[in-house]
Amino acid sequence: MGREVSLIPSNIPTEVKDIATAIAQGQVKNAKMEWRSDGSVTFSADSPDGKSRILMEKIQFAGVTEEAKVSVSKPTDLEERLQRVEVLRKRGMTQQEISKYTMTSQKTVSNDIQKLKERGGLSE
Repeated sequence: MGREVSLIPSNIPTEVKDIATAIAQGQVKNAKMEWRSDGSVTFSADSPDGKSRILMEKIQFAGVTEEAKVSVSKPTDLEERLQRVEVLRKRGMTQQEISKYTMTSQKTVSNDIQKLKERGGLSE
């Protein structure tokens, strides 16, 4: 009989293996992973129903490892989304970064920022 062969090389980090398994089992959709030149890795994935998202970032340099994990639920209505956009914008996030936390496009975030400015919620 043949022996079982793993399709995932052993030198891949455990997190990547876990993600690959979750994707293969249909537990996530729209999975994205990005390796940057500064040694950081970012990952995002949506739940199969599109109502939640996981965002993870890992940075390793000179003996330091920093990890962040954020769970995001899709806003239930426009007001909740506007409130989230306002808070994140005041924290200094870009429109593209905010779009990850609102599960919308950058253009939607841009429109939301304009609405908030018209309401007096944001000044820029």
